[in-house]
Amino acid sequence: MGACCGAPPVCPKNKTYIAISMQISKSSMGVRRGGDHSVRVAHCPAGARASAAIMPFVSLRGANVHYLHHGCGGRPIVFLHGGFGSSSELWELAMAGLPQGWSGYAIDNFLRSDAPPEGYSVPALAARVADFIDALGLDRPVVAGHSMGGVVAQLVGIRYPERVSGLVLVCTGPSMTSHAMARAWCEQLAEHGSAAMREISANWFHTVPGTFFEDYVARACAAPVPAMLAVQRSLIETDLRADLGRIGCPALIVHGAHDQGRTMTHMRALLDGIRDSRLAVMPDSGHSPMVETPADFSLALGDFLSGLDERRLEACSTV
Repeated sequence: MGACCGAPPVCPKNKTYIAISMQISKSSMGVRRGGDHSVRVAHCPAGARASAAIMPFVSLRGANVHYLHHGCGGRPIVFLHGGFGSSSELWELAMAGLPQGWSGYAIDNFLRSDAPPEGYSVPALAARVADFIDALGLDRPVVAGHSMGGVVAQLVGIRYPERVSGLVLVCTGPSMTSHAMARAWCEQLAEHGSAAMREISANWFHTVPGTFFEDYVARACAAPVPAMLAVQRSLIETDLRADLGRIGCPALIVHGAHDQGRTMTHMRALLDGIRDSRLAVMPDSGHSPMVETPADFSLALGDFLSGLDERRLEACSTV
């Protein structure tokens, strides 16, 4: 049996989750360097519950990139947030709900990270994901992207297929070239700046829990407007429909039934273009099912990841 079947280390079943970053002593930190990357990573102290979300950083091409990390050992999944001031916090519930044997990494692009050296664009963010995977030594992770992050994930699958084992594309699509609403939101942001974020952000949710929306808007207002505009304009110009056939890994496509920004037409384009793809519809969700209906989302994600585990075991059994 090949080495790919070696059992990865996993965290204890009695996990305890916290909402955001935790303090880490210097003794539990390490630095890994290689090429243009220097990585400050948190290790799991002996006997500790290592499933809490922590926020280290990695230096990629001279830019400090922050990320949430949840779990210890196991197979990796990299989460990419959307545009318009979105942040890695949107993935906290999804990371907390990962099946045992999986570890999550949620990259933060706007609030806490430096700009890519080449500026904000879909290709630059895709290259950042590839660099992130290499710098942390992640072994062919699943890449999950929401909205704008889903477009970035598609481009990662197209340009860097050897680095990924699966894609999770959440409320996204391959093209926005005829997306009138996106252009209107971009113009609104350009004219009014952060003052427009409350009205724009209201489009992302059908239902939201408690004070979540106010917290989301506060974070969105803190994001740099030039960065948001640059990414959004790049996104509007991006059309990946002709390249979807180059994605060779399995893909889960997640659609919120009440999503007004990314309709079923966008999902159909992904299903038709990606050979090995499947669709999961969240009936009570809008544009952000991982926070609107987290239990349903985690169930669909867990089922997809379990399928990847089964494929891996089958492949190893033939070695």
